[in-house]
Amino acid sequence: MQHDQPLHKKARLERPPIYPERFLVPDDKVGWEVDFPEYKPAYFVARVVLDNDVTKNPKGWADPEDVKIAQRERAIHSYEGKVIFDDKGRPRNPRGRTGIEGRALLGKWGANFAADPIVTRINPDTKQIEMLAIQRKDNNQWAIPGGMVDEGEEVSATLKREFQEEAGVGLDMDDAVEVYRGYVDDPRNTDNAWMETTAMHKHLKSDLAAKMNPEAGDDAQAVRWLPLNTETLANLYASHGEFLKKALDGLYKDQMDKLPEEAQKQIEMIMGNRERELEVN
Repeated sequence: MQHDQPLHKKARLERPPIYPERFLVPDDKVGWEVDFPEYKPAYFVARVVLDNDVTKNPKGWADPEDVKIAQRERAIHSYEGKVIFDDKGRPRNPRGRTGIEGRALLGKWGANFAADPIVTRINPDTKQIEMLAIQRKDNNQWAIPGGMVDEGEEVSATLKREFQEEAGVGLDMDDAVEVYRGYVDDPRNTDNAWMETTAMHKHLKSDLAAKMNPEAGDDAQAVRWLPLNTETLANLYASHGEFLKKALDGLYKDQMDKLPEEAQKQIEMIMGNRERELEVN
């Protein structure tokens, strides 16, 4: 585990309903370098992953269950740095133990790459910043309308495609600003498969935002302009709240003189709470 990185929590303490119970991993036993002889997590791979094995299903999206014949080049690639492997040849989560082995709901051994388009606007009435968010069907949580990067696809293309599919809006993301690239503390993560993403932020001018007519896509049950405050950010899916804080911090630094006073105070309150969190931790 990279010692300068925060401990993952959702990957140890949360799980989709079809997952088995996670083996309890105390904070001081997360890192692979720490001896933990009692650690015996359940092994799990979802049927939907097995059914989409690319060696058996021409339209599949998942690696074969036999890690030895999976595409090893992908398995060793990670934004987190060099990937290590266990004694069975399976890639190990770079942030440490999660309490479950196997791939569970994730198709790829090792890093599963996603792209998250963060799109914000100034609400014309409240003069505060809002994010276009989707409500996920699987857990009802509000989230950034992102998705998986297809094999060989450029991240910029994924951002545009996913925003169209999830929020029903065609939007050019070529001028979006990268705010994060790396590991995602995702409740689907396991010891051998995990989410990594590139999060890009685009702040819309008022006239462009007014023309948009968002509609929920296949994987979303609702879409809305979500007001941003400490509570909504804390309740966003996976690490999405942290991505938003990075986006707001960048927006504040680069465009403070262009933001309404209400939006400036909003960001200062959110980032002020963030500074207090860092001091506590």
